Amino acid sequence: MQNNIKSSKKKRLINNNNFSFVLISDTHANINPKIFNLISSTDYVIHAGDIMDYQIIENIRLVCRDIYAVNGNNDAYNELGDIEEISTPIGDIIVTHGDKHYPDYHHSLREMFPTALMVIYGHTHKHIIDTTKKPYIINPGAAGTTRTNGGASCVLIKNNNEGLSINLRKFNN
Repeated sequence: MQNNIKSSKKKRLINNNNFSFVLISDTHANINPKIFNLISSTDYVIHAGDIMDYQIIENIRLVCRDIYAVNGNNDAYNELGDIEEISTPIGDIIVTHGDKHYPDYHHSLREMFPTALMVIYGHTHKHIIDTTKKPYIINPGAAGTTRTNGGASCVLIKNNNEGLSINLRKFNN
């Protein structure tokens, strides 16, 4: 499983304890405008693959604080790896598309990244927030128009003096 995985060049660092992420995946060349409009200049954005149009990354980069993205099984961007590691004051966040972790995604991801705070993945187009144990496993679902299971979705993560919050946002078709 790990032999053909291309990791990002180095772990990226967020030093501030106050941060917010917009998590998206599986845009398949089309990001829902309501999700795009949620992104502010103070947000970090994570795209967990199946981008299929690099202009989506470029457009997001113009409006956010920074973007972390990985290739999905339908992507082959030289600029991106298969795994992105983000170090924060509360723990490491791992981003991968997840397609290599079928059929038991959560068990496989937890086994591969046991020390992470959370693992973000895509591929299934099914949103889930599993905080039953660490690492937390989060799939934001599909943020585009392909197999959205009733509407595009994303996950918002915020950390501040009040603690960590993880919330799903779903936009019905």
